[in-house]
This record gives sequence, structure tokens and C-alpha cells, in this order.
Amino acid sequence: MGDENMKALEASYSVTYLIANSRGAEVIGETLVKPAAKVMVQAMIRDKASKAINRVPLSNNTVHCRITDMAENVKQQLLSRVQRSRYYALQADESTDVVNLANLLLFVRYELNNEVHNDILFCQSMPTHTTGEAIFKVIDDFIKNSDLDWSRCVGISMDGARAMIGSKKGVVARIQAVAPEAKSTHCCIHREALATQNVQADLKKVLDEAVKIINFVKGRPLNAWLFSQLCDEMGSDYTQLLFHTEVHWLSRGKVLSRLFELREELQVFLDETFNLRDHIHDWKLLCKLAYLADIFAHLNNLNLSLQGKLISILHVQDKVSAMVAKLKLWHTRLSHRELDSFPSLHT
Repeated sequence: MGDENMKALEASYSVTYLIANSRGAEVIGETLVKPAAKVMVQAMIRDKASKAINRVPLSNNTVHCRITDMAENVKQQLLSRVQRSRYYALQADESTDVVNLANLLLFVRYELNNEVHNDILFCQSMPTHTTGEAIFKVIDDFIKNSDLDWSRCVGISMDGARAMIGSKKGVVARIQAVAPEAKSTHCCIHREALATQNVQADLKKVLDEAVKIINFVKGRPLNAWLFSQLCDEMGSDYTQLLFHTEVHWLSRGKVLSRLFELREELQVFLDETFNLRDHIHDWKLLCKLAYLADIFAHLNNLNLSLQGKLISILHVQDKVSAMVAKLKLWHTRLSHRELDSFPSLHT
């Protein structure tokens, strides 16, 4: 292959990489990128460079093949790294997407050049019934087809679903049967999420009503647009509420904080036809809303500090212990009406 052809091939892969990163349509290379490049070089350096641009292959099929090639190359590089690692640990998460299809995500932690690395191994759709046997079969098939050694697996982290942690038929039990060295851990953030579900009744009511108010505004396009215009006219820092989702663990704190910050706008926006209108004027309810926004914000900060490739179980234990100590301190300070640690409630 000639030098010019090699340069054209390199340019094709480089542009395809940009298209893939931008998540644009694959056809954009041929319909926009290439014509735009020709216009620019025609204007700047005239015909010769413009003709050279024509040699760069950027058709829809070519871009698709390039993306597939690069993805396969990245996958093979990752598998090669894990294969060379003395040990590796897995983390599995089964969830549903926006169209209610079950997906299994598998993450891997391994060592390379005396450093710990984290990467996603795969995301694969699951059959309708996500039993422990079905989940394990997907993981086992991938491990075997990728020439990874189960005996090097020393850790497996799961959430608390029965299909995951069942003592006989759960994924953990099946993995430990083929990887005896694997130690099981329950995701600490998932344990925290389970604990926060047991909110006392009056605070749970406030949280539920907050979600109803958000759904009333966000769930109807006209309401969302009118509320955005109102916030803009009132000079608000934000013009939109945030949707609440149980899947994303940072959702609750951000949603409540935004709702509290836009409380005055909501007092103006909500009319008498909405049955929760009076609640947004209720001083006691606003205090409870502010408290929830603050406490979940603190939990969000804790959760963020537990992320990262250098975080080990020792770091997690220290941070959780520190959080427990803070909670005890805050409890004492709240009993003396000292609210500095809760800025929204203090407001």
C-alpha cells in the first residue's frame, strides 16, 4: 500500500473515532465531515488538497466497519491485559433499560504494571427470566470464550438480588463453585440504598409528594415549558426540575436540592387545581424537604468518595466509619438547634 493510501487509511480511522465519540450517525462522515473538509481546504489551500480529501474513505459502511474494528481491538487489548494479570475481580450488575429490557453489565478489576485498573468487560442483553442460572451462564460463556482463567478470580461483588446472592442457585454460589478463591462482597452503595428505603413515615410522605410535584411539572410538556419560562423571568439559577429515578443512586439528593432551590418559583407556578399546591407553602413540609435534600447530599458525597480505581475495602471502611461518626455528631448538634452542617435547612 502506497504512502498516500496509508495516510488516507489513517485519516479514515481518525475521523471514524471522532464520529464514534460524538455518538453521531455513521452516515455523517460521508454527508457532512468529508464535504466540510473539502470546502475548508478548497478555501485555504486550493485544489490539490481538495482532491486528496477525496481519497479518504468515509462512507456509511466504511465508518461502521471502522467502528467495529476499533471496538474489537479495544476488547482484545483489555482481554490481553486481564489474561496477563495474576488475579482479577468481577462486579456484576443486572438492570433494565428505558424499554424494560434486562441487561447484564460485567466489570473487571485487574493489575497492570503494579497498578490496579477498572474496566467494563461487556454489556449484554438477558433473557426474560433473569435467574441465577441464566446470569451465570452468560458470565461463564464469556470467561471461557475469552480464555480467562476462573482460578485467577479472587473477588465477586454483587447487589442484594436473590438471583445474585442465593446460597445455592445464586450467581455468587455458582461462581465460587468454579473459582474457589473468589471472595464475595455486597456492594456497599447498594446496602446504603436499601437502608435509605426505610425512611420514617413523615419524611417518606414528603419524598413521595416531592416526586408527585416533579412529575406534574416535568411529565407534561406544556407545564415544563411554562415553568421554564417562569424561572427565566424570575431570574432563577435553574429553569428545570430534575426527574427522580430509583436506578441512579445520585438522583434523590440532586432532585430534592433542585426542588428546594426552586420552591419560590413553584409557589407561583402551581395553581389551585393541583392538589399538592398548599404543601409547597407549608413551612414544616419545606423544613423536612430541606433536611432530606441536605442529608441525601451528604450521602451523595460519600458515594462519590467510594468510587475510583485506587479505592479498596480499607478506604471504604474508613470513609463509612467517618460518616457514621459525622451522623452522631450531627444528631447532637441538631438537638441543640445548630444547623451549620445542613445549609438548606439552615436557610
